[in-house]
Amino acid sequence: MLQTMREHARGVFGWLIIGSIIAVLAVFGFGALNFFVVSEPAVATVGEGRVTQSEFAAELERQRQQLAASFGDSFDPALVEQLGIPERVLESLINRELLSAAAKDAGLAAPGGELDQIITSMPQFQGDLGFDEDRFRFALQSIGMTPASFRSAMGADLSVDQLTSGVADSSFITEAELRALATVLLQSRDIAWLRLAPSEFEAEVTVSDEALEAFFEARRSAYRAPTRVRVEALRLDRFDFEEAQTISEEAVLAAYEREKAAFEGQEQREAAHILLAETDDRDLAAAQALAEALLERLEAGEDFAALAEEFSDDPGSASDGGRLGAAARGTFVGPFEEALFSMAPGELRGPVETEFGVHILRLDNVFTTELPSFDELAFSLRERLRAEAAEAAFAEAKAKLEVLAYEAPDLTEPAEALGLDLERPAPFSRDGGEGIFATAAVREAAFSAEVREEGYNSEVLEPRDGLAVVLRVIEEIPARDQTLDEVREAVTQEFIAEASARLAEDAAQAVLDELTAGTSIFEVTQAKDREWVREEGLLRTNTELPPALRDAAFRLAPPTAEELRRIDRVRLPSGEQLVLILTDVRPGRYDALSDDQKTSLRAQLAQRSQGIDFTAFRGALARDFPIKRSRSNMTELP
Repeated sequence: MLQTMREHARGVFGWLIIGSIIAVLAVFGFGALNFFVVSEPAVATVGEGRVTQSEFAAELERQRQQLAASFGDSFDPALVEQLGIPERVLESLINRELLSAAAKDAGLAAPGGELDQIITSMPQFQGDLGFDEDRFRFALQSIGMTPASFRSAMGADLSVDQLTSGVADSSFITEAELRALATVLLQSRDIAWLRLAPSEFEAEVTVSDEALEAFFEARRSAYRAPTRVRVEALRLDRFDFEEAQTISEEAVLAAYEREKAAFEGQEQREAAHILLAETDDRDLAAAQALAEALLERLEAGEDFAALAEEFSDDPGSASDGGRLGAAARGTFVGPFEEALFSMAPGELRGPVETEFGVHILRLDNVFTTELPSFDELAFSLRERLRAEAAEAAFAEAKAKLEVLAYEAPDLTEPAEALGLDLERPAPFSRDGGEGIFATAAVREAAFSAEVREEGYNSEVLEPRDGLAVVLRVIEEIPARDQTLDEVREAVTQEFIAEASARLAEDAAQAVLDELTAGTSIFEVTQAKDREWVREEGLLRTNTELPPALRDAAFRLAPPTAEELRRIDRVRLPSGEQLVLILTDVRPGRYDALSDDQKTSLRAQLAQRSQGIDFTAFRGALARDFPIKRSRSNMTELP
């Protein structure tokens, strides 16, 4: 389990931990197993659990950034809604909360020792001498996370892993199922095929003026030139502003001093507690009496961790000796925090009453977060200052551009005022352009009635983050029918392609008809001067042959004593035609497999079975932990 979590941690937390931990927060929030989290609006509830707006917003933004990265300059923000990303994010978080609720209900918890080993061995937190506690605390504090909430999030993930592993391990496969599956999955087939490519027949195609004219007239609308616009545009790119920024050493030093001041006085306290909650069998007075009794036992020398494990009602810390990790002010509820921050290291305090019950506290350590040295932070601070200065300059220029473009009759004045060059790209249609003029937002603006018909400058458009564009239509080129001479080359290519494809199909069908009539493969080979390709022992898992050929071979019925071969014609996506012959089918033999192959086959069947079992399990969980979605909160994000 420890190795699994290490691998999981490597996948979830990359260097520059800030960005990666956001993904964890999107799933767990700050301290998912902590009793003392302040409430916020939820986009969904799962039983007593909640998916908060901030969790949803963080994960939605992460998905948006991934989408933007994959599309580059052509990214259209409307794709987020068009692809249903918000709903998918919501369902993903609901599923995660559902599994977390089930894990908690089943009493699954992360062993504290394993979590500590995982955290202290993570490469992001290593210094010259191994685990660097200051680096660890600084990284977490940079994104507002405490060691306790980080540890809690990791523990919650492990408990979910335990649950899903338990469901998977409950599936079992019988020997009979394995043998039946082997018969089908490991079946092998002997085939041969003849390939006829359209390119082989191109020389046989005659292109006459009359035929080309008729072909063109039948498809004239396909060659119609669409309405296009010619625009002039102004562009602001934040990258240009970054290159123009000069950051002095004094500014970097001042930024370091600000960082240093922000971290001074950030006192952290490591503590443990025993929570005695009110229950049906125990009222507040009884909880207080038990707390006093336990406090006496602790003062007499009994082990705090052992008593916490036996008596504490906090499932997030009881199994770990009541340890809460390190936390700063503002983490816990009032009475708990007041007591904790008035204690001396090693002191016991209790009973302390909060809305969650009665607590016994132990303060283990008090320390102040150490800021990394100036040399360690200088580069990142300089880049941050450069980015901040560029962002400010970019925002100022964009604001000026918005005003100037709104007030000016064209883009000449804004260009002169901002020192920008007027761009005049090639005309483009509503369906396509080049570069940023291919993005949906730019094309839609260019073809809007306000810009295209009324002649106004567009609003400031942002086809991607850090890029602002304003455009103006200077000419509209109406849609029109093109003459054959204008598109002759394209029409000729399409004419030859279609004609040669038909010739290849006719030739393949002729071969198929001959074979069906009883002509031998040898005779067909001689007559057509072609070579058959053979594949003996073809398996379903073959990845070398074209999938269309492989799938067609396994769709054919096995040969019989009356019909010694099966024949078919296959068209590949490239347009090539294949004449396929199936001559033999051999069932898979489980006993012929090696031990490794049997293990692999069992794993395949188990994976399919586990998928079915898990779907049923998820459905049962949804009945045990009712799900309520609040889509209005999805649109009212903070």
